[in-house]
Amino acid sequence: MVEKIENASEILKPSERVKTVLSWLGVIALVYILIFAAGLIGTGFKTIAGEQTQQLFEFAKNPFAGLLVGTLCTALIQSSSTITSIIVGLVAGGLPVAIAVPMIMGANIGTTITNTLVSLGHVKNRQEFQRAFAAATIHDFFNLISVVIFLLLELATHYNADA
Repeated sequence: MVEKIENASEILKPSERVKTVLSWLGVIALVYILIFAAGLIGTGFKTIAGEQTQQLFEFAKNPFAGLLVGTLCTALIQSSSTITSIIVGLVAGGLPVAIAVPMIMGANIGTTITNTLVSLGHVKNRQEFQRAFAAATIHDFFNLISVVIFLLLELATHYNADA
């Protein structure tokens, strides 16, 4: 009693199964490499800076300076994920969390520069530009307002000072 398969496309051929399994193994390998690289950044930072981590980032004790550093770095390389990953590695290497938090908030603000630049690419078509710029502006204000709220909360409570 053989059942008929109504939709033969639902069953993967053996070669497609191998491709799917290899794709997932590739994703797992890349995630492992990402985690390993973040750990490597922390180890390298700890080796280079040693016990002088506090002195190295003395300028960033002011939260607004840390915010500016995160914003500028993200604006320069156009990737808040990269900046955040580097900061996480630095924290693993000894950078105080209280200094890292404003830097990550700055990376969040830095993404607003990127999306505004992308929206300017649609300037030739008026309707596309209006929609793209409106979406970018909403994103900008959402990020700016959230950073203002959380930075003020951090400054008022010093929640991360002991972390």
